[in-house]
Amino acid sequence: MIPKGRKKGEKVLLLPGADGWEAWTSLNGAGLDLALRSGTTRVLDVGGIPSGELTMAFPVRDVSALPFRAPTSDDALLSDLAEMHLERMGMRPGIDAGVLSDVFKVGTRGEESLVVPVVLAPPMEGHLPRRSPQHFDISARCLPLPADGLVVWRELGRWVFALSEEGQALEFEALASNQLGEDAGREIRLTLMQLEMQGLIDSLPRHCFLWVGDEEAPPGAEELAALGAGIGLSGPATVAAKPAPVIPARSTQLLPADVRAERVARRKKQQIVIASAAAVVVYLGVLGGLWSSLAKARKNADKALVEYTPFEDIYEDGKRHEQKWRELQPVVEQDHNTVELLYHCMRARGGEEGVRLDRADITNQLQVDSEGELTLIRSIRLQGKSDELGQATAFDEALKGERGLNDYQWTTPPPQAKGDKWSFQYEARLRGPEEQ
Repeated sequence: MIPKGRKKGEKVLLLPGADGWEAWTSLNGAGLDLALRSGTTRVLDVGGIPSGELTMAFPVRDVSALPFRAPTSDDALLSDLAEMHLERMGMRPGIDAGVLSDVFKVGTRGEESLVVPVVLAPPMEGHLPRRSPQHFDISARCLPLPADGLVVWRELGRWVFALSEEGQALEFEALASNQLGEDAGREIRLTLMQLEMQGLIDSLPRHCFLWVGDEEAPPGAEELAALGAGIGLSGPATVAAKPAPVIPARSTQLLPADVRAERVARRKKQQIVIASAAAVVVYLGVLGGLWSSLAKARKNADKALVEYTPFEDIYEDGKRHEQKWRELQPVVEQDHNTVELLYHCMRARGGEEGVRLDRADITNQLQVDSEGELTLIRSIRLQGKSDELGQATAFDEALKGERGLNDYQWTTPPPQAKGDKWSFQYEARLRGPEEQ
């Protein structure tokens, strides 16, 4: 049943505006129309959000874009490469912080892919609306960016900019400068030069569009000229009307920990309600025949409770001890120590000078889910090169036969020729009890 006041097929986009949050609505796939403009910058205080399937777009200031060139055109590998890139940059989110990262492919350069991993800062108190959104996205992805040039606009009282590749956001960032001018332009130019040096863009943009909303006053000619000069353009920035947003066809997988916990609790509550209703039906059906048995069972239960009470503290102490011992498992089980595993990998290499390891990622840690359950994660990922194909193949067989690595199941795809070298990527995971 559709809630009162909610239209079937209605979608709502909660978007950060120039000085406060805006709500845009769409019905049955039509374009978005402005339904609410609030001067409130704290989204928790925004009231009157229309009913409908809600998508919240996080402001640019809360998200970091870290574009890079992935040496593959296989989309299936992009997620793993993006995780390695985030870890190398020191931006990988914590395991228990929710889903705070995602990756998007925005273009190709020959056999390479142009990839944009994004990382969301954990939302602070007041940074989420009262009504839990069904989807989350990023404001820069919800605006139709031009194919050429860069765009500057104001968002929650701060100036932000974005650069696109084939119409998709390649880079977006909030400016430290509060005023438009040459300093803001230099800040943008510094970011663009870094992108150019990394080979992410071929040349600096020739145009800069300054988006102005209906409620905003356009900047003066001096500000536009100073901004263009700071960026390094041949002329001033160009004022343009800020377009209506769109809801991306593919939403991000971003999901803050608070919202994830709320969804888990709601699902559990629904399961409890369904199970309770079924139990009531069964109970009422057999109530007459079980009345005497119930009295006897209650008497036995009271007796068991009395007998159990002296041992309750001992049982709880035992459970706590067991939990703490499991938390120490990566430390006390020395066979899976990261240094020990690296030693076995190097021993399998056998001193072969033609085989070189460029990267070794060895994981030995515990993951805690939303229910407090512990999952042991142990894996090995090796990346390197060899002078000859036979050397890489021999290293593959040596790893599988290394006595210290017998507990791991290896996945060793064939080496790939890279110039006069052979590149390999080998991965292993700890065998399960049924695979031992």
